[in-house]
Amino acid sequence: MLDPFGPAAKELVREIGGVNELLMRIPSYVGIDKAMERVIWLKNGKLPSELLKLADLEDLMGFYALLGALAFSPYGLEMEIVKEANARIYTERISRYGISHSKISLPLTTFDEDEIPKKDRIILEKRLHEEISSEERKKLQLEYKMHIKDILLLWEDSLKEIYIKKGHGYLTERQMLRLWRKSFERNVERAVEILYEIRDELPQYYLRLYEKLSEFARDYFKERLERFGSAKAQPLRFDLFPPCIKAAIRGVPSGLRNYAITVLLTSFLSYARICPNPPRKDIRVKDCIKDLSVIEKEILPVIIEAGNRCTPPLFEDQPNEVKNIWYHLGFGFTDKPNIEDSGNTPWYFPPNCDKIRANAPQLCKPDRNCRNIKNPLTYYLRRLYLENKRSGEKNE
Repeated sequence: MLDPFGPAAKELVREIGGVNELLMRIPSYVGIDKAMERVIWLKNGKLPSELLKLADLEDLMGFYALLGALAFSPYGLEMEIVKEANARIYTERISRYGISHSKISLPLTTFDEDEIPKKDRIILEKRLHEEISSEERKKLQLEYKMHIKDILLLWEDSLKEIYIKKGHGYLTERQMLRLWRKSFERNVERAVEILYEIRDELPQYYLRLYEKLSEFARDYFKERLERFGSAKAQPLRFDLFPPCIKAAIRGVPSGLRNYAITVLLTSFLSYARICPNPPRKDIRVKDCIKDLSVIEKEILPVIIEAGNRCTPPLFEDQPNEVKNIWYHLGFGFTDKPNIEDSGNTPWYFPPNCDKIRANAPQLCKPDRNCRNIKNPLTYYLRRLYLENKRSGEKNE
């Protein structure tokens, strides 16, 4: 298979019965060690030839096994490992076996030779440069056509590098592969964001695979982790919060207060600070911290201040609402909890975006980073991941 998100792959998933059915079948067909073969070759850098010759269904199952594992940690080193290893697998296949315009997930179109003026081809493909080898000359050939609006969604460098004519870009194979890789990475992230919402329904196989993947990622990125630290629980980055959370922190009018402060802000801040990647939805606060100092010093003050900014101030108007905060954190209806009370009630997970839109539409003012996001915590994790990645690359 040339592209696990291409038309052929989508048709295969439909024949099986959909993504959920595929995920349920995979544990019976793909062993954990077999799935790990798709990434562990990164350690020595040598791509095994067997991975380039897999039958379509075997290939798709191995790839989706890793996506299912990533549902337990949508943004982290594990994601980097899976994207890098599999992008190189599919890039090598595309380069080695060639493509037809309908087999990958890019909206490529065919074009006639005479669409590009001969004089332009002579310049762009350096046809008068006799010193250029045939191999290098092939790399300069314009072989693919794509609408400029689609290119703009994926191309991150100057458009001066691309030959543009009548609203279309004409691409070399190298340029096409750069666009394809960016598209592939985004498709992986979108798929994992969807699976994150149903991770509790996945077989234990995927959690065990994630643990193996995480172990390998920590070893593979050992030097980076020693320099920059873990991307697990860490101080809150308010600048990376989604718009709905920022709106709640600024304070809201009567009618929105209880939902914005007690339900949304309490759940978001507690998970984002204490347990950003919960392995399951029934996790308790005491599974993540040993005492309540983080809640009392870093989380509760933000919630109280946000409540005081409401009109009228929430906790002056409803002083017992503090007990409700602890209730939503899983300690029961109390204002004097201890760590052992954790688990008396559920630790409420942040509501999904569709629930926020339904219950508090005034809070939902999406920005460009909200695209394809289904939960405010996922928004924060994604931005935190990208920020840490950029910071790490800059320091390196």
